[in-house]
Amino acid sequence: MSTPKAARRKRTGVAHRVDGVPMSLTRVLRLLQLLADQPLGMALASLCVSMNAPKTSVLSLLRGLTAHGYLQRSDAVYRLGPESFSLGASLVSASSLDVVAMPFLSEAVARSGETALIAKINRAAGQLIYSPIIESTKRIRYAVPAGTTRPLFASSAGRVLLAFQDDAWRDEYLQSTDLRAMTPRSVTDRKQLARIIEQVRKTGVAVTIGEVTPDVAGFSAPIFEPGGRVNAALIIAAPIERGRVAAADLQRLVMELAANISRALGYRPEPDPRELAARDHKEPNNNLTRRLSP
Repeated sequence: MSTPKAARRKRTGVAHRVDGVPMSLTRVLRLLQLLADQPLGMALASLCVSMNAPKTSVLSLLRGLTAHGYLQRSDAVYRLGPESFSLGASLVSASSLDVVAMPFLSEAVARSGETALIAKINRAAGQLIYSPIIESTKRIRYAVPAGTTRPLFASSAGRVLLAFQDDAWRDEYLQSTDLRAMTPRSVTDRKQLARIIEQVRKTGVAVTIGEVTPDVAGFSAPIFEPGGRVNAALIIAAPIERGRVAAADLQRLVMELAANISRALGYRPEPDPRELAARDHKEPNNNLTRRLSP
């Protein structure tokens, strides 16, 4: 005897999972996520394997999404289309960085025991502004009011923000800004600062030990927007002695969580051409090895 739900599925032709979510909707979201992670696109066969779905079902989804502009097809490869990017931009603008970042700030505090905050660049003033902030629960902790500003050159977050700006803008800033020391440890030599910022760009993380506030260590990493622009950085700030002891762990953590925020905002890094070239060079050799093996 058929149940009412089964009869309704027969009438509508919509299959449901146990949790009540339509299977077709789940597959659409999974398909879009797969293609978002593969900017160069995927072929039908690869999508079927990744989705663990039959060819006929996946092909039907691909045709529908392509017809409405959410996907585009080139030869046998499917990629995200203009409507997907438009939808993504609308979702990002609807949810501000502050909303997206808050769970990751909470995670940073929980895992490090230290204060976590976001720094946003103000290019016109050559400054950054701190907001939002979640303070550590420890009795001795770094504390700063939301809305506090700092010069870009002095702090770990400012150096991250400088490292990922347009070259011409950054060079002009470094030549014209007043490099006034904030503590005895502040770097005020322009050439030395340029070298530090170049290293930050290569490593993706910046550390300052007592350079902005004498008893504070800061660890920062960039937050990338979907187009690759950097307007904000994640910071984990600790009392200087705790920061020194946990420096390696705090660097790894701030990089991990900043990358997670970037991903939540819709950023997808482009494949490194050197890695692609190395992989392409390696694969034929592996195939040759397999063919020559007994």
